[in-house]
Amino acid sequence: MAEYQLKPGKVGQKVIDGYKKVEEKFTDTFLEKDENSPSGYTLKTGKTAEKVTGAYQRIEEGVVGAYKKVENAFVDNFLEKVEENDNEEK
Repeated sequence: MAEYQLKPGKVGQKVIDGYKKVEEKFTDTFLEKDENSPSGYTLKTGKTAEKVTGAYQRIEEGVVGAYKKVENAFVDNFLEKVEENDNEEK
């Protein structure tokens, strides 16, 4: 099965880099390393961090969801799937 990956370009790379900085800042501010946790992190503070984490998760899901919609539209409009048999015949 063929898989696709979107080339982010200059603007896309800036968005990705910005997102990574926000993620790192969030991790530094609200999480601490915990080898016993499945994620490898635990919250530094109680209820406040839970609220912030929930909000962050909703934002992250929205960003990822929007990115996937754009990616899918790009694939649908500009790429065609090539089966392995098609490559061997040419």
